[in-house]
Amino acid sequence: MADYSAVADQFRSAGAEVAALSVDNEERSEALRQQLALKFPLLCDPGRAVVKAYDLLNAGEKGGIAYPAVFVIDRERKVRFSAVEEMATRTDVKELLRLVHAISQGVEPAAKPRQRGLWPIEMFLRATMNALVRGVRVPRK
Repeated sequence: MADYSAVADQFRSAGAEVAALSVDNEERSEALRQQLALKFPLLCDPGRAVVKAYDLLNAGEKGGIAYPAVFVIDRERKVRFSAVEEMATRTDVKELLRLVHAISQGVEPAAKPRQRGLWPIEMFLRATMNALVRGVRVPRK
């Protein structure tokens, strides 16, 4: 989500809005949005209606959470791009931004954004940088 927050203004300049969806309640979602300093809303779906409608429910994980996914939905509510992601693969945000720019200009993109692999060391470094920048939150007992 931090990658999307870093370029949220660029998505807006292309006429798009960025939002994330969580199965957490409003209080937890807002706390996470503030903790990560996200520049876009973190929508709540505690009843999992949207997550189920988009076939993203991972029922076997923590009582039912959403699989990470990316959707580009145009003004006519047509899904122009979708990708269900895994822990070690993510849609390239810069390529997704290029897709959104093309759609906003009425051009059919030649290629869809690729998913790129994340190496374990990269995930560790990202988590470490987030902790250094935003601090470490100690859970209350």
